[in-house]
Amino acid sequence: MEYSEDTWPEFGVKHVWKNSQRLDSHVTSRGTHLEMVHRPGWGIACYMDNAIQSCEVDEYLYHVSLVHPVMSCGDAKHVMIIGGGEGATAREILKWPVQKVDMYEWDADVVVMFKDKYPQWAKGAWDDKRLSVYFDDIFEVTKAPPTKLYDVIVIDLFDPEQENLPQWEDLLKNLKKWMRPHARMVIFSGIRNVLRQKQNYELLADMIKDKMRLVKVTPYKVFIPSFSGESTFLLIANPIAEQEFSVPSHLTQEIWESYKVFNY
Repeated sequence: MEYSEDTWPEFGVKHVWKNSQRLDSHVTSRGTHLEMVHRPGWGIACYMDNAIQSCEVDEYLYHVSLVHPVMSCGDAKHVMIIGGGEGATAREILKWPVQKVDMYEWDADVVVMFKDKYPQWAKGAWDDKRLSVYFDDIFEVTKAPPTKLYDVIVIDLFDPEQENLPQWEDLLKNLKKWMRPHARMVIFSGIRNVLRQKQNYELLADMIKDKMRLVKVTPYKVFIPSFSGESTFLLIANPIAEQEFSVPSHLTQEIWESYKVFNY
């Protein structure tokens, strides 16, 4: 079969994957069209509403870059994950000497599918006793008084856009109540787009600096081949300690410094 992926609709770019195989296709209880597609040379890829979410061949680059910089900023015992339904974010966090990881993923169908049929993403993380998974809406959960405090919060949600910045503002204001005094946070902040005068990560960073009064916001990026572009992240830490990437990965001090350089 051929699978068509609207990679960059702004550019009129569409990828047509020939000789591919659709392994799963269904609409989740949350209304998301979830597809797992095997593509020659790339392995299995996860699509949600025709948008690429994760691919076997390079998900490692994304999840290591998301997790390890924030985890290397200091000692972390209690970690919150928001999103991360494939289990790969938890996999990378659990490489660190954490005591407890609470994962909030609102779409249970995504977790069930990856847990039962695609364990190569989590690589055993689902069975780690330190991990607890909650199928709750984090926007509602964080409105309530905190039940616990976290050292690190990892957010892997929707791309920031001008129209959803109020949602981000509400979430981050509420999350501050759930963070220890010297806690830090990392946020996936979208794919860079040369057509935009102001990038999504800049919109979110400006809002954080203006509304959250957080001391240090460090944007960084990494090229993900499956995304046909650079994923951007915001590292929020007070203060950001000297990076020491003690967990084996592709990240070194030199690579980390290059991730903080934006060429356009």
